[in-house]
Amino acid sequence: MKSKTLKKSKKQKLFVKYSKNNEYLVEKEIVSLMKKEFKLSYNKHIIKSLMNIWGTKINNKLVITFDSYLKMFQKPDGFFRNIKI
Repeated sequence: MKSKTLKKSKKQKLFVKYSKNNEYLVEKEIVSLMKKEFKLSYNKHIIKSLMNIWGTKINNKLVITFDSYLKMFQKPDGFFRNIKI
């Protein structure tokens, strides 16, 4: 049980590290997180799809909230389902 809370805190640290306001990640921030932390690089169409599927509209902008960020790591359908932190 303790290992799960440790994993969650690592995910939270990454989220806070790249989020300017600690509430959500904009497209530029999620791309930066993927490149620097996970060594992932996708074209703009894949990123646009990621934002449309996992994003939430805040102030007419698609953003990734912390809840949806955590869901992206869950199997079987998460975007980061094969990434272990």
